[in-house]
Amino acid sequence: MDGGNGVVNDTSNSTLLVDEYDYSERPETYIVPVLFAFIFFVGTVGNGSLVLIFIRHRNMINVPNIYILSLALGDLLVLLSCIPFTSTVYTVPSWPFGLTICKVSETTKDISIGVTVFTLTALSADRFFAIVDPMRKLHASVGGRRATKFTVTVAVTIWCLAVACAVPAATNSYIRQFQQNNVTLFEACYPYAEELGPTYPRLVVVIRFLVYYVVPLSAIACFYAMMARHLIHSTRNMPGEVQVSDADGW
Repeated sequence: MDGGNGVVNDTSNSTLLVDEYDYSERPETYIVPVLFAFIFFVGTVGNGSLVLIFIRHRNMINVPNIYILSLALGDLLVLLSCIPFTSTVYTVPSWPFGLTICKVSETTKDISIGVTVFTLTALSADRFFAIVDPMRKLHASVGGRRATKFTVTVAVTIWCLAVACAVPAATNSYIRQFQQNNVTLFEACYPYAEELGPTYPRLVVVIRFLVYYVVPLSAIACFYAMMARHLIHSTRNMPGEVQVSDADGW
């Protein structure tokens, strides 16, 4: 059945067209997999080592390191479940892994994005409070159980929020068939369900732009602006500055 966009879900009356283009002639056929393999190796080794260090050295678990550990786990998630499959898109004409891998890849990608963005926002808030109230931060870094438990709660909440934001990708991703003249040109993993209408992809993109970019960036900018304001105000009220001013006036 044609959805009006050249897409057909029923493959009984369509034939998968063999791509006549020679993929061996494209430079990206070789460059992209090598780059993805390098990213996969470096990212897996780096983030995996970080996770192992935190596991073996429990005394390193403090407020900022909990957020760093959350970032490392989010990066490992997308490296292990998304990068190996996405790299093949540049080397084969159609998605070869089936519907399950398609849903898993799109879902973990959104989870990783959410964890990264929300954790960076939480880190900016943590840096702000460390500057404004350093004694509280010192207490937390030395081993304050209350602050550590609160940070763990925030990290778990971030993961739950990221999973909730990834639900549309988990439920609506499918293998989209691109057709021309009743012939399937190629198949691709597509995160926007066709039956939800042509406006659904635009709506999702706008919501993701707001949730993953505008709101977190605005919050981070506010925290760092208040941090800068606090530091400027603190330097003006330093005792040394007052003494220098009094000496100049004398």
